[in-house]
Amino acid sequence: MRFKRSEGLTPSERILADLCDNSFLKLWTYPNLYHKPAKELADLIVVFGNDVLIFSDKSCELSDSGDLAVDWPRWYRKSIANSAKQVSGAERWLREHPNRVFLDSACTTPIPIATPAAGDMRIHRICVALGSAERAQAETGRRGLTISTTVQNDTQPFTVGRIAEAKGWVHVFDEESLKIVLRELTTAADFVHYLNAKIALFDEGRFQFAESELDIMAYYLWNNRSFPPSDGPYRLDPKLWPKVEADEAFLRGRAENEIRVFWDRLIEHLTGHYLAETLEFGNDLAMLDYERIVRIMAGETRFFRRILSSHILDRADRARRHAISTLLESGQPDVNYVLYIGKGAPRAEYPAYREDRGLVLRSRCIAAKAVKPDKRYIVGMALDARGVEGSSEDFLLMDTRAWSAEAISKAEQLRQELRYFVPGRTIDTPVHVDEYPAAWKASHE
Repeated sequence: MRFKRSEGLTPSERILADLCDNSFLKLWTYPNLYHKPAKELADLIVVFGNDVLIFSDKSCELSDSGDLAVDWPRWYRKSIANSAKQVSGAERWLREHPNRVFLDSACTTPIPIATPAAGDMRIHRICVALGSAERAQAETGRRGLTISTTVQNDTQPFTVGRIAEAKGWVHVFDEESLKIVLRELTTAADFVHYLNAKIALFDEGRFQFAESELDIMAYYLWNNRSFPPSDGPYRLDPKLWPKVEADEAFLRGRAENEIRVFWDRLIEHLTGHYLAETLEFGNDLAMLDYERIVRIMAGETRFFRRILSSHILDRADRARRHAISTLLESGQPDVNYVLYIGKGAPRAEYPAYREDRGLVLRSRCIAAKAVKPDKRYIVGMALDARGVEGSSEDFLLMDTRAWSAEAISKAEQLRQELRYFVPGRTIDTPVHVDEYPAAWKASHE
């Protein structure tokens, strides 16, 4: 095994790690990192390209002395203020010492993927504050924390706003909101886009209050993953999330998104073999190079993972009759996917078949640059037809940023000679799919 990471030291940390593993995948999720011997940096950190998500998890019960004016500030200090302080300390260390972050308490094993340079780093501060739900229910009839941009520190019970211990906004999640937000925003791209949109909303200054983090997310989803401009200060209507979640079209869209699990499992399957060093080819690939390939794949949103998974599985069924190759759209503007699915081969013939399949994939990736020369990254995927005896997967990444005009011209020559992706021999598969059916849009305009 290339490295061993923590799975969380406390029950709540293990729950947090499991949630983040499912959303951001294990290669980018690291519980209990250290910066000095026996000095924990944060409860969990996600490093995904230039985006760094710092989680601090505090689980302590909000006791009931009979005086909320005493109990709330005490709990706030232990849970939210201390959590924000830990996040701020981790942020400062990461910016000053990005290469001094370790998996173990002895600080002998560095984090296996590259942390971004300070100037490129985009920090997202996240506090997970557990233990107030029962008291909140008894006092307010709600189990969660409300959000108000006008509240400072602990001045209003069961409400979070600006936190003195952090220089910028901190995202505070409670028991209910963390699980549901990570269930709905199940990729790094989706979650980071939401956090960035929320910070922009807060900085703009007109949003003032929401009864729940879930209502903010509901408003965001309701408006096509954005926060529309407002003419003046406003508060969100309460219980927006139950309204959104009850919408039939929204539920259909959520159900249709489940096929994206194929894409997630493809990444985790490949990563599991790479980390265990059980790949048939590629175990000698440096972590930096491997991580770049799968980070591009993991950079797709949940919606695009659904589209990609659907196209791949459809072609894998049809490839039992004949090999199929296609270009697949990415949700990332500089990425192009090349898919090649072979018919498979009997065991005795399989090595030669796989070698030929790999050569075809490489040639098609070169030809793909001529089709869409504006795309920097070409990710090639070679698979076998669905249901055939035995199977294997090959992946390759071409970074074409330095390709000259002459190289692109040669790619076009190859394309024409081999008749790859040329008019009359290529079925274009444009993406015209709504994440939520038309009924969803009509009902919320």
